[in-house]
Amino acid sequence: MEKEPFTWQAPGAWRKPCIVHVTMVAKDRQHLFGTLQYDGTKAVVEKTPLGWVLIHQQKKMLDLCPEIKILADKVMPDHHHIVLQVTRTMKRSIKEVVRGYMQGCKSEARKMGLLQNIYDDVPFFRTLCHKGQLSAMINYVYDNANRAWKRKQNPDLFRLHRKTEVCGMTFSSLGNIFLLDWPDCQMIEVSRSATDTQIQEMLQTVLQAAQYGVVTYTAAISKGEQTIARTLREQGFPLVILLNDGFPDEGSPHEKYYKPGGVYFEACSNGKLLLLEPSEQTITAPTIRNATENTLRQKAEAKHLAYSQIPVSSQRYKFMALNEIVKILTKR
Repeated sequence: MEKEPFTWQAPGAWRKPCIVHVTMVAKDRQHLFGTLQYDGTKAVVEKTPLGWVLIHQQKKMLDLCPEIKILADKVMPDHHHIVLQVTRTMKRSIKEVVRGYMQGCKSEARKMGLLQNIYDDVPFFRTLCHKGQLSAMINYVYDNANRAWKRKQNPDLFRLHRKTEVCGMTFSSLGNIFLLDWPDCQMIEVSRSATDTQIQEMLQTVLQAAQYGVVTYTAAISKGEQTIARTLREQGFPLVILLNDGFPDEGSPHEKYYKPGGVYFEACSNGKLLLLEPSEQTITAPTIRNATENTLRQKAEAKHLAYSQIPVSSQRYKFMALNEIVKILTKR
């Protein structure tokens, strides 16, 4: 049968050609599948007999489903990843195939005397939706052990704190909290209407200050702010990033195992990053609200528009409030 052409699929097209990153988690995050070690050059996972079962069952899955390819896989002590490509339309959905794979692993575990369910709930599916995402998926999977080792060596840098207090404001925080004590700091605030030339001019100014040891704060909302923050991160300069709804909810299943995304992970492990998410009480505090409304009013007047108060629940208010909070933090 001739293969169907590959198409970028949104979640839901589970039988058609697509690429899916599947994460399966061990029951209660027990280290059933292996032990994290360091061989002198890189982190490795010494697989348990059950960990090898996961690998052997992948071969059986491919034998049963020739429409599937494995693009990347990694067994970790308490979870495992597989990036699967469906090359042509299947009779069964990829979700059914993965469920069958997991049942096969459970069956082999029972033969080994493990009567408990080895998996925690249902697997997590992340479907490829845009170009450029595939390499990030594969790199994430193959670098999983190294990231886990860095977290193990620097636990404080990856611990989520819920009540970090600064300038009378409360935040959830993750990263190098000592960046807040740095005496020299600067703020990045770039208008959405800034030209590429203006962004580059500001970037050079910010970089020069960073080279002299200045810590940079930003909410990284506009294109210009994101460009400058990315350059600072890539060049290894310290950053404090203000987030809007960036952490999992307190008490949620994901809270304990949260870690920053790929672009932030390396900076965090090197002590060059602090993520701050203001509490609801902070973002709606009278001082923040008054400052935010004053800025919004000035922007409206500059465009000869009448200002109308916006609700604090709106995204526009929250983004503007983040910048007002940054101003307070950098003027301490």
